[in-house]
Amino acid sequence: MLLSLRVLPNLVNPHYWKKIWTEIKLVGQLMKDGRVPIYAKVLPVVVGLYLLSPFDLIPGFLPVIGQLDDFGLLLMGLSTFIRLAPAEVIEEYTPRDVEIQAKLNK
Repeated sequence: MLLSLRVLPNLVNPHYWKKIWTEIKLVGQLMKDGRVPIYAKVLPVVVGLYLLSPFDLIPGFLPVIGQLDDFGLLLMGLSTFIRLAPAEVIEEYTPRDVEIQAKLNK
């Protein structure tokens, strides 16, 4: 939840959405790769099932907050899955422009 509240100012930043889209594509590529452990591949599946299920930690009828918990869970699931994947596999799939931008931001 706190993660969701921290990202609110970034929602209007186009670079933020490009980063999210890049991470989603990276997760898709990592799910197909055989070098990523099975226990790591379970995480995106569980997050996807939670998002599709009628069960919700915070009900969706509460304005904004009900949707932010789903968005926050999606972001946490993506970042955790990427951290669980082997570094050499991530490096292989990470586009060069993202790597250069990450080095500049450090």
